Amino acid sequence: MSIFVAIFNFLYEIFLGCRHQHLTRPFTLQQQTYMVCLDCGKQIYYSPETMRPLTAREVRRMSVAQAGEVRIMPASVGVGVSAPTLVPARSRKPNAA
Repeated sequence: MSIFVAIFNFLYEIFLGCRHQHLTRPFTLQQQTYMVCLDCGKQIYYSPETMRPLTAREVRRMSVAQAGEVRIMPASVGVGVSAPTLVPARSRKPNAA
């Protein structure tokens, strides 16, 4: 019987997942504000300006802004080079006249 309960709980978690009902208060560490689900341990990023959890889109924008801008720079045309390469913005040379 315990096998059936374990299988049911496993499938329940896969299809429905945690509802994140038991959350900590918002707190800030290393300039990131988030809450933590006490049931599953997931960090839910939180906006102190709007006082609500961030959407997945806002979290992606925040992580890109912290990582630095990445641009696609064309590679030099030559033998064996056919695709553009990604170069982080910090390692590029500035456009000086």
